[in-house]
Amino acid sequence: MLTVGAGEDVRQAVLRKVAELAVSSMPIRVVVHDGPHETRVALRPDGSSVAQGDDAGVWAGGQIAAAALPPADSAVSIAVVGVQPGAGVSTWAQLLNLPEAELNDEHAGRVVLVCRSTPAGINAAKAAVHTLGTAAVEAVLVVADAPGKPVPAAAREQRVLAGAVRVVPVPWLPRLRAVTEISRELAGQLARPVQRVSKALLGAQSNKEKAE
Repeated sequence: MLTVGAGEDVRQAVLRKVAELAVSSMPIRVVVHDGPHETRVALRPDGSSVAQGDDAGVWAGGQIAAAALPPADSAVSIAVVGVQPGAGVSTWAQLLNLPEAELNDEHAGRVVLVCRSTPAGINAAKAAVHTLGTAAVEAVLVVADAPGKPVPAAAREQRVLAGAVRVVPVPWLPRLRAVTEISRELAGQLARPVQRVSKALLGAQSNKEKAE
């Protein structure tokens, strides 16, 4: 049990403790009691998180600084990589607190690919998976290019892609239009969809670790 004194930053105290305990890339689950509030949080050494409870919006992935959680020696590093211009890679790297990398960069860990929900975008993701190999791809974020369902051709290609790697659909989020920097306020407004995406990515990692 960790007790945080009055005036201390609860998040930073918890994150420091998690960093001490982290010995693998598996998430550490904690229950945070802050006065009458109770929040259940799953924290990974790379800084991403999933939260449920009274203060879930504060603890969700976009609210926690990845720098506060130095990766353990045995942890697998994960970077976010865009496969086409305008895919939203910088935005989602910020929201998920993961580093951004280029497709042609040398990266020792796995990658989360980001594409738009168009035939061209998904084909670009398929080409990247073919180049990198399925073992190197944690998941593919397919970001909605417009409100509503993707066009039939894109839906078909997405099903093909899902046969090779984990696909995480990302809904159309109007608040992200023309956004270049994620403020704390905006991150709070997007806590729920970001939480769902983070949870899906945690599930993708867990499945890969079981397979290995």
